[in-house]
Amino acid sequence: MNMKGGVEQAVYALLVLTRLPRHAMLSGEALSQQLRVSPTYLQKLMRKLVQAGIVSSVTGAKGGFRLQASPDDITIHDVFVAIEGVKSLYRSTGIFEGMLSLNENNACLLSDVMEEAEHAWQAVLKSQSIASLHRELNQICSTDYLTKLDSWLKEVIR
Repeated sequence: MNMKGGVEQAVYALLVLTRLPRHAMLSGEALSQQLRVSPTYLQKLMRKLVQAGIVSSVTGAKGGFRLQASPDDITIHDVFVAIEGVKSLYRSTGIFEGMLSLNENNACLLSDVMEEAEHAWQAVLKSQSIASLHRELNQICSTDYLTKLDSWLKEVIR
């Protein structure tokens, strides 16, 4: 499995948005600068989060992004699905059928194992929320860093 960097960028963008005051908006430009990522790519990711109902956006000079859903209600799985879409991580290529010249459809020894692994992986992603990561952020980051981040937010929010 090779997850794209967009999921990581989206999760960290959401973590920044959790620190916003209640009705404040953060511009995509400011967010991309803080995360040190491409503004164009981040805009695409944010659109996906808006479509998923995770983030709300307002266009224009006073526009930007803010969380639409509660951080407790946004799982890492929700973010993954919003960015990557719903698709199975494994798809049989038919090697087993070809190897044994089988005529049976869906004969793949790995399918059940991979499906079980995917369910376990999804369960872990569903068990962690943006709020749980935010609490962890508050525990592992220094007070100086968090104060600096909050000060930066006060300067750039709309």
